[in-house]
Amino acid sequence: MAALRTPVRRYTLRVNTLKADLEDVVECLASDFPDREVRESPYSEYAVEIEVKGPYPVEGNHHVVVADKFAAESVYVGADLYAPGVVQADPDIRRGDRVTVVSERGHPVASGEAALQGREMEKRDRGTAVRVDRPTFSAPKVRETEAYRRGWVYSQGLPSILAVEALSPEPGETVVDLCAAPGGKCSHVAQITGPESKIVAIDRSAPRLERMEARLRRLGIDWVETVHGDARKVVRRLRGTADVVLVDPPCTALGVRPKLWVEATYEEALGLPSYQYSLLRAGYEVLKEGGRLLYSTCTLTPTENELVVERAIRELNLEPETPVLRPARRSGPGVVFLPHRADVPGFFYAVLVKEG
Repeated sequence: MAALRTPVRRYTLRVNTLKADLEDVVECLASDFPDREVRESPYSEYAVEIEVKGPYPVEGNHHVVVADKFAAESVYVGADLYAPGVVQADPDIRRGDRVTVVSERGHPVASGEAALQGREMEKRDRGTAVRVDRPTFSAPKVRETEAYRRGWVYSQGLPSILAVEALSPEPGETVVDLCAAPGGKCSHVAQITGPESKIVAIDRSAPRLERMEARLRRLGIDWVETVHGDARKVVRRLRGTADVVLVDPPCTALGVRPKLWVEATYEEALGLPSYQYSLLRAGYEVLKEGGRLLYSTCTLTPTENELVVERAIRELNLEPETPVLRPARRSGPGVVFLPHRADVPGFFYAVLVKEG
């Protein structure tokens, strides 16, 4: 848990090789972040890394703003605090006052300048509440860069990038992504396979799918068919058509960094695997004989990872063919990324092949 409380020391970006090469991206980002090390990743030909700075002591102030867990974890690494993330604010806060942002459990995460009065912070449903200038950790603000505006980069964790590399999609293949939003793996597959491929991206959340479509447009990818619905029902019309299937189901997300504390319950950890398996089984139905399925999660519980995959191997006509890409470690039929062993988020993936 100690490793999960801190962010990765190097912020990873996937380079969109449809628009730029690694050397140009490194040069562009180095000019935007002259005080940070920017380098090509030693692990992936598609990734660059930017130094994350800190930890720094948080300035103590008379005024306090309490942020919800999700907002506090973002502010912890340098994001501004937006009004929807405010749980409580001192009522006597004035615009321009120095304030300390704390989590709901009282942990100071950053300090900055109030952009709203205290009572406004609690009432507003949009807008900046605190302009953060002294976070505990300082991650690069990639969205303010020219590389981001040009669609040259996509913020994505190293394990997620390597999972797609392990899958080895090829131009001309038919690809179905069952839980596609926010679109990191899907856009990476599109980048590798190009417009000759047929890609169907399914997600049950319409708002998440709309945001994914906007990300695809920014990257210059216009050949992905997006479908709103429950993947387990949508795939009925796609049986036996896919060379490649991606299954990245909802999970307890225990590997996400930084994580100030764990909210997932024991009941959630026990309840999710049956749903995860149902999605994996739907992915199996879509595959052609000899097709490849990538199962991945951003969590570390064996019940959601190894045990789900082992059940699929027992009950379905699937065989594991999971390459181990550094810095992952073999774990049963798949591989796992361990935050206390390497500078990575916690993550699991397995590559399964449908036997003839």
